[in-house]
Amino acid sequence: MEFSSGEELLRFWRQEDREQIDILFLDISMDGTDGMETAEQIRAWQKERNEPLWGSLPLLIFVTGHPEYMAKAFSVNAFHYLIKPIDEKEFVDVFTQAVRECRHLDGKKSAEMREILVRDGNITRSIPADDIYYIESNNRKIIIAMRDEKIECYGKISGMERELREGFFRTHRGYLVNMKYVERYSRTEVQMKNGSRLLISKYKYQDFVKAYLEYLAEEGR
Repeated sequence: MEFSSGEELLRFWRQEDREQIDILFLDISMDGTDGMETAEQIRAWQKERNEPLWGSLPLLIFVTGHPEYMAKAFSVNAFHYLIKPIDEKEFVDVFTQAVRECRHLDGKKSAEMREILVRDGNITRSIPADDIYYIESNNRKIIIAMRDEKIECYGKISGMERELREGFFRTHRGYLVNMKYVERYSRTEVQMKNGSRLLISKYKYQDFVKAYLEYLAEEGR
């Protein structure tokens, strides 16, 4: 797939049903929007959607005759920066590394595509774990909070904790949070990116901090 300008690439990128691009080769010198600005807009688009900027696709590889932009490439999390004229062996080495990284990230993404089944009234629904902000315990029921809705159903928060595990943390006996949507935290509460403030037990605080920092490191945030 090839694009004649930065604008054409960005128009394609904003389409909801577009094909996935795993590796994106960019030149600094492009008609209209240059390669660096194009990369910045792509990363801004990912950030708006809470996508990690490190350890995610597409991998950005600059192929350009402008070595002076190399340092700036780090600000858009470039995978590599190749200077023209391109050495064939170097290109093959970089491309091989990129393909290997893509396979690793695809495998990781597949592992993250977990879903849970819940009973919502008379309907059984499949909910992607990635859409869950947090789960709250309410007597014999649980409340599953997502971006635009909350689902209340019978169940135990301990069962949800066992089912979801990776990426989630039980901050309190009444709350299970998705660390992807944690905005900030203190010793007494966790604030989520939707504005919700959830209690954190003093007995859980140290373990939460450790788990959250490990999560950030693994996600490359």
